[in-house]
Amino acid sequence: MKQKISPGGTAEPPCVSAIILAAGASTRMGKTKQLLPLGESTILAQSLRTVRAAALDEIILVLGHDAGRIQSELPEPLLEGIRIVVNHEYGQGMATSLRAGLAAVSPGSSAALIMLGDQPFVRPETLQQIACSNAEIAIPVCQGQRGNPVLLHRSLFAEAMRLEGDVGCRAIFSRHLGKIVNVEVEDQGVLLDIDDPSTYQRFRT
Repeated sequence: MKQKISPGGTAEPPCVSAIILAAGASTRMGKTKQLLPLGESTILAQSLRTVRAAALDEIILVLGHDAGRIQSELPEPLLEGIRIVVNHEYGQGMATSLRAGLAAVSPGSSAALIMLGDQPFVRPETLQQIACSNAEIAIPVCQGQRGNPVLLHRSLFAEAMRLEGDVGCRAIFSRHLGKIVNVEVEDQGVLLDIDDPSTYQRFRT
């Protein structure tokens, strides 16, 4: 990822937008998991707090199923400054949410950090580490396992936006193996998502 050069000649960090994909119908959970209690918060609210704490340049939240209820039940201060996109085609798969999120990225952003809305345990410093990797594709690796979120450079947005069905941007990675940087992190949160009742019960307290 190329860095910008300030008028004084020093390199500035590239602008990175966070895209939080939270449009799904939670079919495996059986209820709207975005709003399920988690500690003193909810699954999605905790994910949003993590992204806000990472102090990235822009946050885009992609909603779909139950969008109105989710938005109304999230704390207003938490949504301040966040761009909300409603994907009415969420039933056609994750690719539609990815497309909606990438389309909303500001022109000045060099890359997008694509995060799942059910990843509340990722640390803010991990997001910063991935965002600052200076890679075209960056994937966090913890204990030898690849996780999420992933970083996608703007040069790959158009290709990712042509995806269809229930796939994410990883579907294009096999065509760009030389561009992938594995970012070693000490954060098991990159390996954890909450998408079924048994996982939820294990982590809710």
